[in-house]
Amino acid sequence: MQAEIDQLLMEVQRSKLTERRTEPRRPFARPVHIHVQREPGVLAFAKDMSKQGIGIITNLDLDVGTMAVLKIHSTSQSPVHLRCELRWSDQYGKDWFQTGWKFIAAAAPPAS
Repeated sequence: MQAEIDQLLMEVQRSKLTERRTEPRRPFARPVHIHVQREPGVLAFAKDMSKQGIGIITNLDLDVGTMAVLKIHSTSQSPVHLRCELRWSDQYGKDWFQTGWKFIAAAAPPAS
């Protein structure tokens, strides 16, 4: 069991060595709906956030450059809607992706 745990911890350390961020990120675990064009939103989960962007784990295989409206859960008010650009996407296990989104502007809630 310890070898398996050590492997997972080594993967985390390796990801820190390939850091692409220019702005410090904070842990930020919240539900996020990703709305691409007029498609229904897909539920995903945020893992961290900075003033410039947000990291999300999703099962959507999207192309870098994709524009979307992210509906981010707030614990104190209505959800926050932001127009964002997908800047990078890495495979994160079978059928999962770790993605990095850049904030572009505030957005209106997507039409239901």
